[in-house]
Amino acid sequence: MQDDKTSKKYRHDKNEMQRIKKIVLVLILHCCCLLPGYAQLKSSYLQMGRYELSQEHFTKAIEYFNLAIGQQSQSFDAYFFRAIAKEELDDYIGSEKDYTKSISIYSSWVDAYISRALVRDKMFNYQGAFEDYDKAILLDSLNPVIYFNRAITYLALQKFQLAIDDCNHAERLKYNNENLYIVRGAAKSGLTQYENAIKDFGRVISKNHKNIFAYMQRAETWVAMEKKDSAIADLNFVLKHDSLNTDALLNRAILKIDDKKNAEALKDLNKVIRLSPDNATAYFNRAMLKSDMKDYNGSLYDYDKVLEIHPQNILAYYNRAGLKYSHHDLKGALEDYNKVIALFPNFSDAYENRSQVEKDLNKPEDSKRDHDKSVEIHNSNTSLSDSARVEESAKLMKFMSLSAGSESQNNSKEKVQYSNADIQPQSIFSVTMFPAQKKFRLYKVPLKNKKDSVLTLVNTPADSLDEAAVFNKINALTTVIEKDSLNAGNYFNRAILYATVQKYNQSIADYNMSIKLDSTNVMAWFSRANTRYKLLELLYSFDDVPAFDASGNVPKTYQKRVYTDNTYDMVLNDYAKALQLDPEFTYAWFNTATTKIKTNDYKGAVADYTMALSCDPSLSEVYYNRGLLLIVLHDNNNACIDLSKAGELGILEAYNVIKRFCYK
Repeated sequence: MQDDKTSKKYRHDKNEMQRIKKIVLVLILHCCCLLPGYAQLKSSYLQMGRYELSQEHFTKAIEYFNLAIGQQSQSFDAYFFRAIAKEELDDYIGSEKDYTKSISIYSSWVDAYISRALVRDKMFNYQGAFEDYDKAILLDSLNPVIYFNRAITYLALQKFQLAIDDCNHAERLKYNNENLYIVRGAAKSGLTQYENAIKDFGRVISKNHKNIFAYMQRAETWVAMEKKDSAIADLNFVLKHDSLNTDALLNRAILKIDDKKNAEALKDLNKVIRLSPDNATAYFNRAMLKSDMKDYNGSLYDYDKVLEIHPQNILAYYNRAGLKYSHHDLKGALEDYNKVIALFPNFSDAYENRSQVEKDLNKPEDSKRDHDKSVEIHNSNTSLSDSARVEESAKLMKFMSLSAGSESQNNSKEKVQYSNADIQPQSIFSVTMFPAQKKFRLYKVPLKNKKDSVLTLVNTPADSLDEAAVFNKINALTTVIEKDSLNAGNYFNRAILYATVQKYNQSIADYNMSIKLDSTNVMAWFSRANTRYKLLELLYSFDDVPAFDASGNVPKTYQKRVYTDNTYDMVLNDYAKALQLDPEFTYAWFNTATTKIKTNDYKGAVADYTMALSCDPSLSEVYYNRGLLLIVLHDNNNACIDLSKAGELGILEAYNVIKRFCYK
């Protein structure tokens, strides 16, 4: 089996990618400083957005840029700066879209091409990145930033000499940025020009002895030169000044693994995982370490965690397959190799290893076919053109990358994508008479032969509620109803109040009477559906509470019951009636879709969310919920597009979901 060889190579490659990403993040804000002074900005929203961006309040900046775009739809700079904010929140799809919009408005803005190239680099769209670099060079061939950034992309593709050439060209153009020497040093190290690489890193350190990137990269080069003590010294320097630097801890752990200092390495990896629970690279290396320490179950657990974070990481499947094979789990090994090959059909080693598994499973024909396929792929790879190699490298890196979620956080930045948010769909919208919430919606109710009325809708609990005041209103309405029992509106209003204090049965009874007296009231059907929905949620929450048997010490769980007098079908029927009365009732479409989630009708829910957007394309909750469902349906590309839009429109949890599930 060849997993050990591949794994050790990956330890180096993943650090290469981490370093590149670190440098690129620095460049984003640097790029802002290079923008030319265009005509005096007229939009105060744009100015406020730029201020919030400079303070690294990225979500607030996006709010202001949204307002600026609403004020002036052709504001190319508003799109540009919003793209930067989205990029900092790891919303690369949204960022690329905004850069593209900015370019469509002002096609000669060099910085937009440079910035979009950086985002495309992060999305492993190297061909698109090179197209942007070429366009930028046509517009401004003396701009050193273009060549420096292209060097980063070449470095990612391990085209080391081309990276060095671009760095040299940027230096000749007087590019005054110390990161140039870090990138050039990394490229020289890749060509085994270690002494020259050390000189480049030393040049940076002599000017700025606190440049963490230089120490980190020099440590890698010391390792390549088999000077592990020097590497450890550099990493210890980093950790002395930043004890929570997960990259330094991770790299030091890898060195300790190589020196067979397993206990010390495990301590470092455990700390990384405590600091960064979604650090797939730490889990990956800890899995290999535990395998060496004969902790089979622990190693499997860590590979499972890697795949939970990165469901398409072929190396985790590949190594887990080897681990299962070594412990005689042939069926499990075969399943994992099948997954590797399904994700990346040109992985020759996977075919060869699967051939061995099939041989042991007494499948000689399958075994021979896989062996022949492995040889065929190996031979064909030697004849690929340069462009084909770039494309193949991009595909492979996408499936091998573990960088998302693993970098150290800068606490001075707003990084909402790192919050440990509980991923739940946004709740249904209901009518309220107490709009004290920070966020609410207004719905204009269509009334026949009457002036339209406006009701307030919310989908979050009230910040505070004076129940005594609610019951006073209920009592007052009860007095009115006793005097006039044929007024549908009074029953409707009292029903809303009953629902507010969770008197759901009384609320439903009042809605029944209101509908009996006036079956054309769209909000009565809508609100009765909401009340039935909330009653079901309350009942099922009780069902989920552990109960105890007669002895009081054996926990068990209630079986989920069917409440025949109140079902999700009844909820959906009421929403359907509301939509019959008002086919463009956005919130009824939204609530219908959210209810269908409860019945596991995910495709139906997606269709209804889409209908909601056709009525109101600005409803953020729709994009968020539909994005979550598309993840469940394994349509991550469209899911990430929806989540990007949800984040843009103000749902901050979207960035956490993007961080977990996109670009993997």
